[in-house]
Amino acid sequence: MTTHERPTVLLVEDDSATREMFDYALRMAGFAVTSVRDGFSALRSIEQECPDIVVLDLDLPHVSGLDVHQEIVSHAETCMTPVVVVTGTNWQPPPEVFRTLRKPIASDILVTTIEQALAQPREEPAVDTRPRTRH
Repeated sequence: MTTHERPTVLLVEDDSATREMFDYALRMAGFAVTSVRDGFSALRSIEQECPDIVVLDLDLPHVSGLDVHQEIVSHAETCMTPVVVVTGTNWQPPPEVFRTLRKPIASDILVTTIEQALAQPREEPAVDTRPRTRH
């Protein structure tokens, strides 16, 4: 976790009503929340400050949630950051995703899932996160 008093959540959701509902519930549960509406903004936010956890929709404008997820797990600075996917799709998550929640979900389930993800010890990833070089 970061040095913040409260765990930081990056909430990435393009639907404004869902984003506002989740943002409110997470703040009421004591989390510091940064909410963004698209994948490009999510990547910029992660670049500026790595959150303790990412709540990620997959169907996003500009940069897809799948691409955001790939960026998170492929960099040494963020590869240990838990990711909770919240989606309406039938996506089959890779092992590094803590949990996939299917929309619609209640805010209390999201809060509980985030608390569980933050409490779970993280192991070093099996993925090679070194920069790739061309030969």
